[in-house]
Amino acid sequence: TPARAVVIGILAAFATWCWVQLVPTAFALRGVSPTWLVDGPLGIEWLSPNGLFGLTGWSRIGRAVGASLFVGAFATWLSLAWKREAPRRKRLGLDARTLRDAGLRFLPPDRVEELLRDAPADGAVPAQTEAHIERELAAVLGSASARVLLDAARREAGHLDTVAAIVGEASRDLRFNQRVLETSLENMDQGISVVDAQLRLVAWNRRYAELFGFPESLLQVGKPIAELARHALQQMPPPGDAERALQRRLAHMRAGTPHLTERVFPDGSIVEIRGNPMPGGGFVATFTDVTAFRRTEAALLQSNETLEQRVVERTAALESARREAERANDAKGRFLAAIGHDLLQPLHAAHLFTDALAQQVPATGQDSVKQIRGALDSTTDLLTALLDMSRLEAGGLDPQPRDVALADVLEPLASEFRVLAAERGLAFHHLPTRAWVRTDPQLLRRVLQNFLANAVRYTQEGRVVLGVRRAGDALRIEVHDTGPGIAADVQSHIFDEFRRGADAAGQGLGLGLAIADRIAKLLDAPLTLRSAPGEGTVFAVTIPRVATPHRATQSAKGGNLAGTRVLVLDNEALARNALRQLLEGMGCSVVDAPDARTAHAALAATPADLWLFDYHLDDGATGVGAHEHLSATHGARPTVILSADAGADVRAAVHEAGLPLLMKPLKPLALKSVLDRLLAARAVT
Repeated sequence: TPARAVVIGILAAFATWCWVQLVPTAFALRGVSPTWLVDGPLGIEWLSPNGLFGLTGWSRIGRAVGASLFVGAFATWLSLAWKREAPRRKRLGLDARTLRDAGLRFLPPDRVEELLRDAPADGAVPAQTEAHIERELAAVLGSASARVLLDAARREAGHLDTVAAIVGEASRDLRFNQRVLETSLENMDQGISVVDAQLRLVAWNRRYAELFGFPESLLQVGKPIAELARHALQQMPPPGDAERALQRRLAHMRAGTPHLTERVFPDGSIVEIRGNPMPGGGFVATFTDVTAFRRTEAALLQSNETLEQRVVERTAALESARREAERANDAKGRFLAAIGHDLLQPLHAAHLFTDALAQQVPATGQDSVKQIRGALDSTTDLLTALLDMSRLEAGGLDPQPRDVALADVLEPLASEFRVLAAERGLAFHHLPTRAWVRTDPQLLRRVLQNFLANAVRYTQEGRVVLGVRRAGDALRIEVHDTGPGIAADVQSHIFDEFRRGADAAGQGLGLGLAIADRIAKLLDAPLTLRSAPGEGTVFAVTIPRVATPHRATQSAKGGNLAGTRVLVLDNEALARNALRQLLEGMGCSVVDAPDARTAHAALAATPADLWLFDYHLDDGATGVGAHEHLSATHGARPTVILSADAGADVRAAVHEAGLPLLMKPLKPLALKSVLDRLLAARAVT
């Protein structure tokens, strides 16, 4: 009955709605995705919820509405047509009134009247007229819906009203979805074309026609895609490979394989062509204008190449600047060495002359000599501090660590500062040691010299003590004084450049402790400071201890310079004369020479017990080279190298030769201490 058919149609429509809309949602909420949701029951893809009846391009809600309406209408029609007692009944003809009633529901009245113009007023209309009406309705409703509508009209009018209402609603939904789909496609930036399994055009959008400039006569449903593709490819350069490109594209479509190509149009625009097969046969292709993207990509590539070139140029410029800086630094080092040598040489000679003069003038003139010596000491200290700081800034001091007897460093300092302390009315105590350490003796001497100079300068009364303490596997050399002490808030800045205490006596730049701190860092020897106002100060430096060599345990006392023959080699006449007078004042017999050739002649006439050689000689010669040459001819003698250049190259060369190095300007007591030890060591061996 009609009522039963309507119920069946509604149930079928509801089941279809649940299949398309609710089933995928339920599985998604459970986090499960069975393969049949995509592949369809029994592998029939067009029955899957996501591709029911091939409506893959529709939204889920659109697909659910369209499919449910279609299935409901179809189920209703099928129920009405089914007869148990007669599976098929003879097709009944329709009269003009019934056809007019059915047609006017969906077609314009004038069109209906035109189609029924020749139809008889009574009785069934010709089959040809009925077919015309069905085709017109199929164009509006679809062929299946048109057939359902006319079959309902054959039964009775009540059936026609019901089916017309259902089919009309389904048709409106389908037309709405179709308009939405068409509008979406027409307004996309991409061109789109769809072909069926026979490679015939099914659908396209406006952008597709614009990109390739297709004439309207070509863009027709059912047009072979080969004709369209040939027309498009012939417009693209190079024209010579158009046919080959066409066959390649058609082969992809026939095989159902995806493809991706790019084509350059005559106007320079670039279009990306991407093709993908559709389920159930057919092919969809998209055409995207990627001109802006490719131009941006090319600009980025060019920018990258330019950037690489700029990096190369900048690297070359930086390398050139680095080499220039290294040359400037080397020039600075050579300048400092030259200026140090040229400035300290006269001061060295002046010191020696002053010390020699002090041995000759009577007591009434000693005050004047003392004032001269003080002025020279101040000038020497200022110049030495400035040169040391400059060398440290330029990286010109390179430590040359070696095993050395700590007494060789401490005893000359003690002899020197004992006299300076006595001049200020201070007691000076030195606690001797036989320990050995591994360090650069010249740089360690500079650190301790600054500590002692500060202690003597700031202590008004009391004493200064130089001693050594054990500190695990190391030794801590300490300088104690009974000076005014240093406040806690000042101690953190005491090693800064140009820091001088308020109670400092004499002149100075405040660089001594800053130099000591930097040298200690080069030696990897930590500095420590203990002090409190009114309780004096303790400066200390910690250096690694080494085992004492067996030969060093032998006694090396003695060392009377009286009658000792000394060869002095220096290219500066003033320095030779000053050193001659000082050594003769110590009781030595002195022979001097300006170069190695003259020294060779002097030694041939009168052998010497000790050699004192300046490092820098004329014509690029060095005291170390002269020592090697003369030792080969006359036998090795205890030798001391003198230099006003404290550069790393000088100290490295002297250290490699195994010779002691004394820096100019010389301190007479330090020189005498070294000469005494050399003579004593020679006597032991």
